[in-house]
Amino acid sequence: MSIYLKIMVSSIYTAQNNGFMSNVWKFTSSFYFAFITSLYFLFLYLVLNNFFLNKKLDFLMINYLENGLYNFLLNMFFYFIIPIMLINYYIFFKNDNYKLVIKNYKKEYNKKFFAIYFALGFLLMFGSLFLKN
Repeated sequence: MSIYLKIMVSSIYTAQNNGFMSNVWKFTSSFYFAFITSLYFLFLYLVLNNFFLNKKLDFLMINYLENGLYNFLLNMFFYFIIPIMLINYYIFFKNDNYKLVIKNYKKEYNKKFFAIYFALGFLLMFGSLFLKN
């Protein structure tokens, strides 16, 4: 839980220092974290589905639209990004809980943990391109 809190505090600092979206920093910090965490979950899903479960998790895919890219984006938002953002809201932003957590973690965590988490997420995203069959 400590690493999660450090990454979220770093994400908050990153969103607050973002020039043109600094006034909606609560949403952007939660979206940054949800987007990268969804890449981790996507990588885990691809490994489990393609190598261990022999494509038995394909029933979870929503095929509502005719274009496959839009179905992929719909699945990413429905299964990963929206639930992670809701969880972040209830853990962090409801009743201003983020103020207590920010006091516990110093400003030295500014962007460092989130940058590492972000870079590893993109490495896994590129790695998942080779895992998809």
